[in-house]
Amino acid sequence: MERYLTPTELQQLLSAAHRVNDPLAQRDYHVMAALSLSGCRIGEFSLITLGDAWDALKTDYLFLPRENRKGGKHDHKVFMTRALRLHLVALCNMNDSQLASDPLVPGRFGAPMTVRSYQQRIAYWAQEAGLTMKVTPHFFRHTRAMNIMRSSEARDPRGIVQNALGHKSIASTGIYTQPSREDLENTLSAIDGHGGRRPSMGSLRKAYARRVG
Repeated sequence: MERYLTPTELQQLLSAAHRVNDPLAQRDYHVMAALSLSGCRIGEFSLITLGDAWDALKTDYLFLPRENRKGGKHDHKVFMTRALRLHLVALCNMNDSQLASDPLVPGRFGAPMTVRSYQQRIAYWAQEAGLTMKVTPHFFRHTRAMNIMRSSEARDPRGIVQNALGHKSIASTGIYTQPSREDLENTLSAIDGHGGRRPSMGSLRKAYARRVG
């Protein structure tokens, strides 16, 4: 499982947009934060209306109807944590419309912002943040799952992930039980004698000089 962001990488990405005093940058910041906290697929998120958001703020659950979800077989509800609520409120406040049927995040001509546009904006901010991987909107869904697996004190964290992401089968959640990228790197580095930290360029040059000396 490599298509996710570590907590440090996620903070880098969010900070890249948050520190720019521009309406589009602030919109992108709240979108990326909401994606990382909801675990929504980008196709589902793009179809959320203002009415959906208002209902979620009232009921504490964001309803995703089956027709808007991958496969179109099952409805799903996303629990509105306090953090997710703050970003959803911000996106509502940025929207000039008062029509419940209008998209939460409109594109240039009032229609829902396209998946392609989300992809381009997120790729832009990943580059601005100095991230070397090709970040896509789906990274946020995997990031949500990995954060739950990393931090949950529940007896069955995999079951929490299954319900949070709306997986019908627990088998779909199995990928998140594999070792994380950072655990793999730190463990192998520690085994090889670096204590989980990258050796400095100076130490590498000295080591090389000893080998060829």
